[in-house]
Amino acid sequence: MNEDKPRLRKVGSIINQLMARRGYAQIAASEQIQNIVRQAAGPLLADSIEVGQQKAGVLFLYATDSVTLQELNFQKRRMLRKIQKEMPAANVTDLRFRIQAPGKSSSA
Repeated sequence: MNEDKPRLRKVGSIINQLMARRGYAQIAASEQIQNIVRQAAGPLLADSIEVGQQKAGVLFLYATDSVTLQELNFQKRRMLRKIQKEMPAANVTDLRFRIQAPGKSSSA
């Protein structure tokens, strides 16, 4: 190979590398899973939940009050199936619910 010539790369690989470095793919995935969770929860609960972190396949969801928490527990299986169907690459195997005041940090 000639050392003077620049190495050619596909534009797609450069874009993928840039997205990975900047975290754009993770932000897009986070927004996508948040939209799926809100759809699965329904319009009455959507504003009362916040998506937290995912650790070892467990996605943490935060409810604003105990009534919302109880309703989320009733809908857990259906919501989990919808998340797994809509976003299989996320590898969500379980949902955990906690109560948290609105606007607080959701690190678990």
